[in-house]
Amino acid sequence: MPAGLGLLLGLNGNAAATLIAFGSGGFHFAFLARRGRGARRPVERIVAVDLSPERLAVAERFGATHTLDGAGTDVAAWCQEQLGGVDYAFEAIGSPKVVETLPAMLTSGGAAVLVGMAPTGATGSFDLFDLADQGKRILGCNYGSSVGEIDIPKPARLYLAGRLPLDDLIGRTRPLRETAQAFDDLRSHTGVRTILTP
Repeated sequence: MPAGLGLLLGLNGNAAATLIAFGSGGFHFAFLARRGRGARRPVERIVAVDLSPERLAVAERFGATHTLDGAGTDVAAWCQEQLGGVDYAFEAIGSPKVVETLPAMLTSGGAAVLVGMAPTGATGSFDLFDLADQGKRILGCNYGSSVGEIDIPKPARLYLAGRLPLDDLIGRTRPLRETAQAFDDLRSHTGVRTILTP
């Protein structure tokens, strides 16, 4: 959630920015940027990539202009053929294999942003000439590079003002004793967001 909110509230770049997000979970807030709801600069095109048709449907409802099944699409080729590359590529699932494909999706000067936490010690391989020649960047981002004292009250105010539809992201509520089932749902790409209650 913080990464998506960080993008929604502070995306730098031009108003015609194009981005892709792998793992659409917390990026539903970023999708709102396309509509300019709370964003400093509305985003022109947002591509959501996920393995869950349910999550992709929610991403589309929140403003994603394109949705792709990550298992059945050559995403890098699609980005170049359909969009001429993207300005920002966000990886929010912690997959080194996906991370390695991000630079090939970018336009010149674009940035790949690593949000998902890969396993400790995981490494990646990149076309170094392409990165240098095209001025592409790879950036790390932990919790949206947020500062808790500042960035937690901000979405709370937006929510209370009716400008941040958190309730729409809750797919299911489970009692705490069903934590194992909630993790099973996560592993099987079932549902959107699950809230555990005492």
